[in-house]
Amino acid sequence: MHFERLTALLLALAAVATVSWPMPANASPLIELLGANLGDGGLNARATGASAASAYFNPALLPQAKQGLELGWFVLNDVVSVALDARSSAMDVPLANVKTLRKVFPVPTVWLEQGCKARSELMCLTDIPPQRRQSEGTSGNARIYQVIGFIDHIVEKRWTLGMYAVVPLGSLLKAHSFFPDEREQYFTNSLHAELYSDRLTPMSLALGTGVRIVDWLSLGLSVTLNLSNDATAGTYVGDSAFLDRTLLLSTEIDSSLGVVPHFSMLIEPTHGLDLSLTLHTTQKLEINASSGTFLANGNSQVANRSNVHDWVPLTVGLGAAVELYRSEPHVLAVTGTAMFKRWSEYLNRQGDRPLSGYQWSDTIAGALGVRYGYSERVTTFLDFSYEPTPVPLQTGRTNYVDNDRLGLDGGATYTLPIEGWGVSFRFGAQAQLHVLRERHQSKIDPRLAGADESLVLDEWPDSALDFNGVPIPEAAGLQTNNPGWPGFASSGMLAGGALSVGLLY
Repeated sequence: MHFERLTALLLALAAVATVSWPMPANASPLIELLGANLGDGGLNARATGASAASAYFNPALLPQAKQGLELGWFVLNDVVSVALDARSSAMDVPLANVKTLRKVFPVPTVWLEQGCKARSELMCLTDIPPQRRQSEGTSGNARIYQVIGFIDHIVEKRWTLGMYAVVPLGSLLKAHSFFPDEREQYFTNSLHAELYSDRLTPMSLALGTGVRIVDWLSLGLSVTLNLSNDATAGTYVGDSAFLDRTLLLSTEIDSSLGVVPHFSMLIEPTHGLDLSLTLHTTQKLEINASSGTFLANGNSQVANRSNVHDWVPLTVGLGAAVELYRSEPHVLAVTGTAMFKRWSEYLNRQGDRPLSGYQWSDTIAGALGVRYGYSERVTTFLDFSYEPTPVPLQTGRTNYVDNDRLGLDGGATYTLPIEGWGVSFRFGAQAQLHVLRERHQSKIDPRLAGADESLVLDEWPDSALDFNGVPIPEAAGLQTNNPGWPGFASSGMLAGGALSVGLLY
């Protein structure tokens, strides 16, 4: 009865925390990167290591997990280096561009490189600070996460519920909708790692259940949450020259949650052999924004935009865990996982698919590992993973920064029984390193390849006219502020470590 009451209390606390936590839980690119930070699942958690983390990776493993509550802390440092190739000033956008009769025109390159003083010979109306290429990259961050896991056996060894959450400590949520092409000149004028950056910040939560149908077959179902936000901002501008004094703003925000299901199956055809099949459906965070502006001259307009963040592809995983040797108190096993990821359906932060000719590719990723256990108290693991990039060489207009990734994850757990209480404490530690293989890509010169909307855009077309309708000689040739022109290289690493403690009963 004592532990039934404890279980009820822990479930109530978990429910209250989940409902009242002031953070949105959405797609799980962070969990996919880090693997299991509780137990010994590591980078092979789809195939082995029954723990609370199985609530996300493979809920069919939950009936094998120890019942209890675990807390962990993970520190991750990401260092993704982007080196831009030198560019010729012959392709800069000159000041004469400001005189072009166009609705949208690129920024004169000198404004970006040197800034501009209001009403100076550089022709800007207000002070503009310099915004040099790659001066505002988003790498080089150390982040800390709280890991929470809970397991409850409704029917011992037959039906189990689990919860697994990774919560960033610090910023509640970051969603940076940077552009992958020349439009980023108006904002950071930099390139950003497409599959890392702000994708390492959101809270991730999985709730799962596993049922052992017969001794050799278990089925699992889990859900993560998709968050959809609708934001409307209405503005009245009394005088566009004095926005800080005359702008009136009215906002309306509506958030809704959707459930994303995941499925798994565990087959144990013989003692010492586990075979797993997992299916994780597509996950994402959507932000739909409507911006309306009402000017004092009676001009009223509304524009709608949609952003997609933390997009995770449909993933099908096949896993196997094989016990190679058992002689009490020693156990040695190997494990492996292969994953098909449908990156060909990728949506970028603007809600767009990659341009024609530069579509992303579906990939096959994999992990191999070894496990050693001693006397059911000590378990150790070591995993190696390989994740090929789905992104083709960025020789055209877009600048999706991504690399092949090699991962190494190792750790150990120690279980300490408390005699007479029927409970145990489990302590865990792990460390991991992900290396992004260096990759260099050079742009195709659009002047040599003919007109193609997928290639680098001539932002000041040769047909440009001034306000008098006269052709502009400076518009001849290629002018662009695309921060990836004429090419760039990327490489880096992500390193982290975790500690955890749990009460098992």
